[in-house]
Amino acid sequence: MKHLVKLACLLIVFPTLLYGENILIISIDTLRADRLSCYGYQKNETTHIDKWAVEGVRFEKAYSEFPLTLPAHSTIFTATYPFYHGVRENVGFLLTEDQVTLAEILRKNGYLTGAFIGSYVLASEFGTSQGFDAFDEEFPVPIESVISASALQRPAEQVTDSFLKWLERNPESKFFAFVHFYDPHTPRPNGYDWEVSRVDRSIGRIDAYLRKSNLLEKTHIFLLSDHGESLGEHGESGHGFFIYDSTLRVPLIVRPAQTFSISQKLVKQVVSLVDVMPTVLQMVGLRGPSHLQGRSMIPMMLGKEARDIGLYAESYIPQLHFGWSPLRSFRLGRYKFIDAPRPELYDVVEDCGEKMNLFSERPVLAKQYREQLEEFVSKYQPRDGAHAAAGLGRATSEKLAALGYVKLSPKIRSDFGKGVDPKERIAVFESYHGVVNDLAERKVTRRIFARIEEIRRQAPEIRGLVTLEARAHQRLGNLEEAHKRYRQALEEDPDNNLARAYMATVMIHLGKMDEAERELHVVLANDPDDYRSRNNLAGLYRMKGKVEAAITEMKKIVETRSTYAAGWHNLGQLYAQTRKWEAAEAALHKAVNLDQRNALAHLHLAYVLNAVGKTDEAKRERHIALELDPGLSKR
Repeated sequence: MKHLVKLACLLIVFPTLLYGENILIISIDTLRADRLSCYGYQKNETTHIDKWAVEGVRFEKAYSEFPLTLPAHSTIFTATYPFYHGVRENVGFLLTEDQVTLAEILRKNGYLTGAFIGSYVLASEFGTSQGFDAFDEEFPVPIESVISASALQRPAEQVTDSFLKWLERNPESKFFAFVHFYDPHTPRPNGYDWEVSRVDRSIGRIDAYLRKSNLLEKTHIFLLSDHGESLGEHGESGHGFFIYDSTLRVPLIVRPAQTFSISQKLVKQVVSLVDVMPTVLQMVGLRGPSHLQGRSMIPMMLGKEARDIGLYAESYIPQLHFGWSPLRSFRLGRYKFIDAPRPELYDVVEDCGEKMNLFSERPVLAKQYREQLEEFVSKYQPRDGAHAAAGLGRATSEKLAALGYVKLSPKIRSDFGKGVDPKERIAVFESYHGVVNDLAERKVTRRIFARIEEIRRQAPEIRGLVTLEARAHQRLGNLEEAHKRYRQALEEDPDNNLARAYMATVMIHLGKMDEAERELHVVLANDPDDYRSRNNLAGLYRMKGKVEAAITEMKKIVETRSTYAAGWHNLGQLYAQTRKWEAAEAALHKAVNLDQRNALAHLHLAYVLNAVGKTDEAKRERHIALELDPGLSKR
């Protein structure tokens, strides 16, 4: 039924396209407005972004509704608030198919649509590809091989290459493009300003191409960010935990096509990301569906006053990760109210750093703002609720953990103002995140246990610390202790499938094959798509001499993950073991084509080719194997 409603929106609500301009939205992840020279920053020049700001409209006071990538972009794509589209975190949520996206509307009205993604956080599996003809999310290594954050993102240069090649292939098409740069996000080994400059250089390449191709004056350009970065303000090193302006204020620059005349170069009225989609649609002569919650910024660009209706923001990270109170805020005029166990009220005109909490001094005003916040949420929330929690399998958990994201509970509780105040736990949050990052990056020393114990002492209510200890022991090779801790973690939370999967891996290394097999069956019953656990089960069967059972499991993997090079390699070896030479040859060819630097796969292919009499091909494959790894000459 929801899909029928969505189809009706796309087919009925929108009139025939009136104009023919292209649309380009560039999102620079984690970019603070006050780190661009066009916003007054003195320590770094962003000349190409500045050029668009001079040629277009710069919004002085633009804000995000959520200081995280996936929720913020879901708002950009749908022009609805997080409590409407339902995406409240990067981990375990997705933009559901019943949501109407900007790309879907534009594609239905004749636009060629393409998206070019800089990080796995916006991967298509989270619903972000809805409406895009092309969705470019090619990362440096196969996603199955990911062990670090660097493999889950790609630099601005590569994203730009993909975007410009797409434009070159479609020179006559009216297009909508979404380009996502992730460089200012952690990890940033060269520093924040350097990464911002890196993106600026790519903006320069895009600008030069558009001008050379006579596309610039035919294209409406929106340059923005999904959220900012605290950079140590309020004790927060990154973003996502608090909802102060250090992580909510974003740059927003609109450089319209030549057909659109503007009279205002600087807009000082307050706007937010929910307003982007309505503005785009009006600029190209389209109406959006009636449920859109943002409003067009065009009147402001034409110098007209717009009534301040207030801005909403939220963060569920404290609640979802740790069971602490979630946060939400409401800004109207010069004041901003934050709903927390210890409520906050700031005069954001006089105190832009939000350092002087006026709640105790202005209780009547604070009460009014709390009431207005409730009215705002009541006005815009969906009538039948919104729920976008997704089943979070092991593969997704591990990939997002490599970026530093971790999630303990998929349940949303709107108990604002109750429980532990996040302000009391920011130091714990920072320590916890440091431990998670070190485990993901395999930077583990014995000192990590003291760090976890200190977190436990400071915040005994946190669940899941035993799992972190188990993982640390596993990383350090303390397998018996890791096994013990994983058992303890499962006693605390029997549904912790990731801990169970890791424990099964430890059991295999300890030689506890029967126990490991039982645990792997439980893991796969709970998460049939956990290909790594299925791969472990296949390996276990092989060690037990159950080769046909191992082949069955490996076939299940490659049927659903056809680009999993290690899966094809393992399957090829199993076929070779059972002398199914033709199948072994096909599987190993697939493996080396997917991962051409896998020396052992080349060597195994050489063995199979030799067995079937293809000696010349076998010699070539062995030569490749030894070039990649001379140490294989003894095999």
